[in-house]
Amino acid sequence: MSRPQPATRDESGYAPPAAQRTTQAQRTSRMAIWSLVLSVITLGGLGSLAGIWLGIAARRRIAETGERGRGLAVAGIIVGVVTLVLAIGYWAVIAMHTGGAGGAGGGAGGGGY
Repeated sequence: MSRPQPATRDESGYAPPAAQRTTQAQRTSRMAIWSLVLSVITLGGLGSLAGIWLGIAARRRIAETGERGRGLAVAGIIVGVVTLVLAIGYWAVIAMHTGGAGGAGGGAGGGGY
């Protein structure tokens, strides 16, 4: 049977400064996160537009800086497009049901009184 070896300094969680810098450079892009968040929230279509715009900007920045989050940026763009189409459909239905009354709301259909 083998005996357990005592822990060495390398296994104790100590990371040299070069490794710390590498992990800091590999953080997830905040623009990509906000792209997805705003796309999901929608805000009547405005959040979708902001999510699409932030997703495109995040993809450009990720390509330049090497940050993580490319998939989040793409998801933000796709979800933003889908929620924008749904918001446009929603506003179209609202406009059809509330608009176009033709002036009938003023009591004009009462037989000429």
